[in-house]
Amino acid sequence: MKWTKQPAFINRKAELNFLNQCISEKPENLLFIYGPKSSGKTTLLSRFTQQHKSNKEIHIKSLNLREVLIGNYHDFLRVFFSVYEPDLSEQKIQSKISAGIFSITSDIKKKILTEHADPFIVMKKELAELSNKGKRPIIIIDELQGLEQIYMNGQRELIKELFNFFVAMTKESHLCHVLIASSDGFFIERIYSDSRLSKTSKFYEVDYLTKQDVVYWLNNLKKESRIENLVLTPQQIETIWHYFGGSMWEINSFLSDLLHNAAEGRVKDDFLEKSAEKEIVALQHRFENYLGKHYDYDLFSVINDILSTSEYFYEKDLIANFERAGLKEELGSLAQNNMFSYNPCTGQYRPQGHSMKLGLNKFCKEL
Repeated sequence: MKWTKQPAFINRKAELNFLNQCISEKPENLLFIYGPKSSGKTTLLSRFTQQHKSNKEIHIKSLNLREVLIGNYHDFLRVFFSVYEPDLSEQKIQSKISAGIFSITSDIKKKILTEHADPFIVMKKELAELSNKGKRPIIIIDELQGLEQIYMNGQRELIKELFNFFVAMTKESHLCHVLIASSDGFFIERIYSDSRLSKTSKFYEVDYLTKQDVVYWLNNLKKESRIENLVLTPQQIETIWHYFGGSMWEINSFLSDLLHNAAEGRVKDDFLEKSAEKEIVALQHRFENYLGKHYDYDLFSVINDILSTSEYFYEKDLIANFERAGLKEELGSLAQNNMFSYNPCTGQYRPQGHSMKLGLNKFCKEL
């Protein structure tokens, strides 16, 4: 099937070089990849995995927890372990293994379920076998915070046990690399400030595209997005950057709207401007519909004033106007609603994309 538009992958050379440098070194720490929602973390890891698909020296075990349902410990075992039978042909075994990131026999699975076998010992054994075969195992887990509040047999917290295991596999045994991605800044902060994980982890931010990358992309839509029936003028590209910044998902969605309304490969300036403005109005309404737990709309006015001269703000910038009690919770609620993003390594808050900043500004002006 011939598509009129396909997802683009723009630049990210620095990010890919960083990841490749990491796996070229002997494992000695966990790597947490964080950044604003839809900044491209999952796409980056997917491209990284594709790059090494044919590399026989590297064995990547990848899992996106957005794609699976894990509500309890048995779900975790189902997702992380796939069952195969030793008497199956090699082809059938491989098709079975693809269901999970570690492979076990049905007998071993029964032992794990009845607590006669430790799943972490089973995982370590497979990683050791891969290493002995001259392969570099790499575990990639996207949105690991999905395992919070899950307990092993009602006792030990699963995510803590996983972290202990990952530290043992990287810093202590040097058996495999572990890459963990998350858009939940508060989850990353809990890891970042956890004394038990001190000197065991590195943190790497994946941000939105730069203006240079956006301009390149929008000038090369046929090459990068397989779009043949749309050409943008320099002024239109500047307008798109003004409204959406480097948010690739938003730009990609906006391109679909333009495609549906293009005539002979062109869209009128006023149509593009009005369409972008509709997106900002929708975000304005998100602020109108938000009911704060503590400060309601006054908080937005103060934040908007700060953002008029800065791209970000800190919690301490708000303390002069609001009591500290409840402030962190309020900011956390805004982050959970994807209105602001939080950088756990710097303590900075900022709007979830440039469009959200414009929506906040429009809301405050009309307020």
